[in-house]
Amino acid sequence: MKFKGTIGMAALFLGIVLYYYLVDVPAEKKHREEKERAEKILPFEIGRVEGLRLVKKNRTLHLRRKSPGEWELLEPVKAKADAQTVHSFLSLLQSARYSRVVEDSAKDLAVYGLQEPSLTIILQLKDRGEKTLLVGDDHPMTQYLYVKRKQGNKVLLAGANRNDLDKSLFDLRDKNLLDFKVEKIAKIKFQNAGEAFTLMQQNGEWQFDGDVKAKGDVGEIKSFLRQVHNFTVKKFIDENPESLAQYGLDAPLRQLTLETLGENKASMTLLVGNKLKDDGFYGKVEGANKVVLFGRQLVETLSKKPVDFISKTLLEFKDDNVSKIQLQTKGKKILLVRNKEEASRWEIVKPIKSAADSATVNSLLFDLREARVTEFVKTSIKTPELFGLDDPKQVLTVDLGDKKSWALELGNKSADGKHFFASRTGDSTVFTIASDTAAKLFRSLHDLKNKKLLSFKKDEIEKILIEAPNKAFELQKQERDWNLARPEKIKHVKGVVGNDILWSLNNLEYEAIVDPPPDDKASGLDRPTVSVTIWNGKDQQIGKVLVGRKIADKAEYYARVEGVPGLYTIKSRYLESLPKDLQKFKEK
Repeated sequence: MKFKGTIGMAALFLGIVLYYYLVDVPAEKKHREEKERAEKILPFEIGRVEGLRLVKKNRTLHLRRKSPGEWELLEPVKAKADAQTVHSFLSLLQSARYSRVVEDSAKDLAVYGLQEPSLTIILQLKDRGEKTLLVGDDHPMTQYLYVKRKQGNKVLLAGANRNDLDKSLFDLRDKNLLDFKVEKIAKIKFQNAGEAFTLMQQNGEWQFDGDVKAKGDVGEIKSFLRQVHNFTVKKFIDENPESLAQYGLDAPLRQLTLETLGENKASMTLLVGNKLKDDGFYGKVEGANKVVLFGRQLVETLSKKPVDFISKTLLEFKDDNVSKIQLQTKGKKILLVRNKEEASRWEIVKPIKSAADSATVNSLLFDLREARVTEFVKTSIKTPELFGLDDPKQVLTVDLGDKKSWALELGNKSADGKHFFASRTGDSTVFTIASDTAAKLFRSLHDLKNKKLLSFKKDEIEKILIEAPNKAFELQKQERDWNLARPEKIKHVKGVVGNDILWSLNNLEYEAIVDPPPDDKASGLDRPTVSVTIWNGKDQQIGKVLVGRKIADKAEYYARVEGVPGLYTIKSRYLESLPKDLQKFKEK
């Protein structure tokens, strides 16, 4: 019996829960929605509104929906409406509520300004029905309004501000000057005070077309187009002017023409006329009748010069596309060529054949990619001799593959000595670049050469011989350990002495090439201060460095690589890194 009672209680509880969620909650929600609708001054659904009329004492504004996101004005002028403003107005009207019912059935509507309302809002709905709201006087103690639905008798006190409901023609009218999408513009033509220039876009890149030959700065051009797109009309002046001369639009001061991409190519031209005191400038779109007024900022934006749009990036390229680099300074040339078999390696072909320091070449390419123009001086080179560009002092040439070659030419220095006048391939301009930028690009032969005296893989070396007057140390490798073979045998020499010697030898770089070289006696190489020889596991000699005497007044020594012509100087710290006695090899 007790068990049956428990089941009964559970069933009762479940029934209560189901009743609450299936009956009470929906009923409560329905009651709440009905209460909210009842409190709204004009219940309606925005999506069903097809037309809107704002009837005032002296004017009627009539709007019609063209599409879900587009509205047009029909009265007092036929024009495109500001869809966002219309939607905001309808949203405000839909959500507006009344705080109380003033009278259920007013006998005298004139008391509330509703006999001849200052504003009547008429909504035309999809089913051809209408909803109308009469807007009367302001409440004397608040900012609320007396309103009345045309279909009812109640006078309501609406929680709305008059400025929010009483929209003007200017409020509801589309104020955009030009309607376009930035990414669709393919051509921009400027005509400013007698100067004209054109920018053209192809595959995302912009170029000047006409007398100015230069690459456009994509960021600057897009920024300009966004500014033009966002500019709005300050005031509508004349819908159908009898003459454009009174506004200076018969001979505009400035013109901007935009052409779009795609199958349906379109062109739009903005004309700028006379200035109206400090209020702005008269203007119009070619093909449209109306004359408008817009602010001074738009004219400033349209008053751009070609130099404002020229790319300040010296050269855009990918490192992998560079096959050759030539540096020419005062007639002397350095030619660098990328190794065809190993793309990461560079070689010097002129003035001597030598391995290049690939890290330095990569650094040069990085500096070239990061280099920027400081200032554009002229849009065309008519008198190159004024800037020293008739006979450039320095020329940097880069081969970019597909038989494309680019060059930077440097002329005279500026008066303050901080900049060079310059020109570049594919560009008709004269510009300046900073002297320190030029210094990064025009590296010396010494900087570009691979200055390592030996090149080898440390893991392949299994024998090292260090020889000095009256002593010699021979190290032999056994697996990973180094043993001393002479002047006495020591197994497992101290620490990583062998690896340290190889590291120093592998990183040994010369300071300078001695030209002309002195004879062996003068350089001390007839009796070397020290020599280091290395062999691989097949007992093949990989390399030998001989160090001569110390150079007077310098912390440097003469040095030579056996079998390689030329004499070098090296820093004395290299000798300090080599073992000088047996103690260096012994464990503590």
